[in-house]
Amino acid sequence: MMKKAVVWAWALLAAVSCGGGSPVVNAPADLTPYLQEDGLFHLKAGDVEFTLRGLPGGTFQMGQTFDQGMVRNPSIHAVILDGFAIGTGEVSQALWEEVMGKNPSSVKKPEAPVTRVDWKDAVQFTEKLSRKTGIPFRLATESEWEYAARQDASMAEGVREWCSDRWAEKFRDSLYINPQGPSVGEERVVRGGSFAQKGKASTRTGLASYVKAEDLGLRIAVSTGDPCPQEIMDVIVHNRPPREKIEKLVPETITVQGVSFKMLPVEGGTFQMGATEEQGKPAEANEFPVHTVTLDNFMIGQYEVTCELWEAVMGRSLPLVKGGKYPAGNVSWYDAQAFIRKLNELTGRKFRLPTEAEWEFAARGGNKSRHTAFAGSRFHEWVSVCDKEMNPKPVGSLDPNELGLYDMSGNVWEWCQDLFAAYPSEAQVNPTGPSYKENGRDFRVLRSGSAATVFWKTRVSKRSENLANHFKTTMGFRLAL
Repeated sequence: MMKKAVVWAWALLAAVSCGGGSPVVNAPADLTPYLQEDGLFHLKAGDVEFTLRGLPGGTFQMGQTFDQGMVRNPSIHAVILDGFAIGTGEVSQALWEEVMGKNPSSVKKPEAPVTRVDWKDAVQFTEKLSRKTGIPFRLATESEWEYAARQDASMAEGVREWCSDRWAEKFRDSLYINPQGPSVGEERVVRGGSFAQKGKASTRTGLASYVKAEDLGLRIAVSTGDPCPQEIMDVIVHNRPPREKIEKLVPETITVQGVSFKMLPVEGGTFQMGATEEQGKPAEANEFPVHTVTLDNFMIGQYEVTCELWEAVMGRSLPLVKGGKYPAGNVSWYDAQAFIRKLNELTGRKFRLPTEAEWEFAARGGNKSRHTAFAGSRFHEWVSVCDKEMNPKPVGSLDPNELGLYDMSGNVWEWCQDLFAAYPSEAQVNPTGPSYKENGRDFRVLRSGSAATVFWKTRVSKRSENLANHFKTTMGFRLAL
């Protein structure tokens, strides 16, 4: 019980600090006595049965993602949620009448969703249901609703549903942890579509809390007290992804769903990171000061992750990229992390993004470095897909560097694990960059330049940053172990 109290307190603090609104406070409920063989929680209020499905904590990109239909300049932000349970369907007329004593719906049908309820009616219902069952029910937050709807498309059908949040037209380009919505505002969030107009997981609107309509109902939710998995928190918030210990420095070929890729070993060592002398006059202020970095052994992908590997792991193609051996593009930092989580499930390994220091050490050729401006050559023409090319080429189209790594200058920008921060002047050992709490900005490091950049931006010390939820056809990534 103490553990759940601590989790609840943490979730409340996160909601206040990251959600930007007044939180909907509910103690977590232990639903295990109601769990049945079908994996659902079966409950009763009086003689009326209803079911909930539990969702473990996790992370997702909320908003108009590609799977929701392409739009220009989509609004997308990252969300981390603790575990909760949500109704498998909207609140029925029978359940409403059992709790509230009367049915406001125009067309009476006990098993159909209750309608013609305003937001205050919906909240009052959850309060009365809680007293009747002893379980602290509530309306789902907007982010919980979308998280659930992305796993059950039928939620976007039926009737539109009230959520607990106040309406916000736009979201910050930031990371939200257990968001609760704005603290002020007259309108409340309504999610989903209706019988008349089918919706999507991202379909949203704001309505005055007093509105009642023939296609407007509600769905109940309850907190379970199960925190977001620690591994997700370590990767996204604490910036400390799990690692494999590299004992044998030998190349390794991994095959997933019929597609193979190769990881090459990088022997640990010490190097000067930043704009060393050979980087020349194009070096920018954020490449200084040059500082000493020592790294342990690690493995890194011979190539950028390809479209065919992405499709094998994720089961879907990427939009506006050529496919096959071309590098995976239109990938945000969070997309890369979603790919890695799925890849790790399929392989049982601990793949991750390289840290910025690992990336630069590998691009320079590790302990075999010839100290060239570009990854493997003094001349960008030999190793860099850049400048007037505009479009990426299939991976490995040009020459490799000293370690046999391809396209570490140009082709697509490559996400690193680190949050972007100024370099220190002191020596570092296995640096990983600041945590999200320390940094406060969800801007991640990008390296290598791309087919659309000028050649000098493909130098090995060149660094860039972008919002972690941002994507372009020239943004991809490379794996590490």
